[in-house]
Amino acid sequence: MSANTINSIQEFLDASQSQYKFIDMGRGFREITPELFADIEQQRAPAPYPRQQHMWLGCIFWAEQRSSQHYIWFIKLPLDERGLLNQAARNVFLEKVVNALGAQLEHTEKQQGQLGDNPYTFVPNQQQLADFNAKAKALVGAKPGQGFQAVGEYIHAPAEHDWQLLSVQGVADYVARLSDPMLFAALSMQWQQLAPSFQTAVLSSLENYVINKPLAMLIKHHWDAATKQNNDIHMIASLRALAQAPEAIVLKVLQPLLQRAYLNADLLILIAARHMRLFADIERAKVFLEKCALHDDVLFQGLFSDIVQVPQCRIYILQAIQSDSLSQLCKTKIARLQQAR
Repeated sequence: MSANTINSIQEFLDASQSQYKFIDMGRGFREITPELFADIEQQRAPAPYPRQQHMWLGCIFWAEQRSSQHYIWFIKLPLDERGLLNQAARNVFLEKVVNALGAQLEHTEKQQGQLGDNPYTFVPNQQQLADFNAKAKALVGAKPGQGFQAVGEYIHAPAEHDWQLLSVQGVADYVARLSDPMLFAALSMQWQQLAPSFQTAVLSSLENYVINKPLAMLIKHHWDAATKQNNDIHMIASLRALAQAPEAIVLKVLQPLLQRAYLNADLLILIAARHMRLFADIERAKVFLEKCALHDDVLFQGLFSDIVQVPQCRIYILQAIQSDSLSQLCKTKIARLQQAR
């Protein structure tokens, strides 16, 4: 296999006779289809969930005819001002991969090291890695790790087990399988008896999954309780967990939140990073900008830049900043933003 004959990441994987799945890791984890990724690679579509003007991608691949082993790449590719993939950077990534591995995907330690020198790979943090491994195992039908059973035992009898002995990976594996009605029923029944730190660990992992209405309602009730107690840690964790929940339930949380006179920076950053659907409405986009305008220029400009790069938000945000109904403070912030750009 030659770098000169390979024009895309998918071509490389196809040529090596591998099966594969792609997960966008930019704003939580979302599986993207091979068809969409092909469009992204050919600049026919923008990256759907950019962060810091990059596409953050997890690629799981395997070749059953050669090995039962699954492999993972974590790829970080720059985007242009339109959100389209920088193909020159992608080509450098591919060239280094082909030179390091050739046509074989059975990684020796030496080959792993060569791939690690690639400037377009990244290393997730411990929580991201645990969540990705859990999601990957669920996607390819692999069994959960050893820590999974211990988490289930703790949930069934929290008074008899020490949650602090549970592994991060075990919790992530359990969350990855909460679409199982029996696992959800156990969690729901025991939720109030579980350690608060264990609850936040579960909520943290949930942001990476499309969740159903019963699970979303459990999280909303947790949000309501945390709000009454002014518990910022659990409010943030609950809001993260609702990232891929049914929109109607998410709006029951976000709309009252946006009616508050003031939102702190942590909440604004989280809303921008995980609840992009909120901005597919000009009125809600304007309300959010008004809340951002109560903060300093650095935060306002940073949040604007973050939101406007997301394809599904861009048109609504750009229309919102042109509205005559914005406050003078917000208009002043926007004027400074435009001068800075």
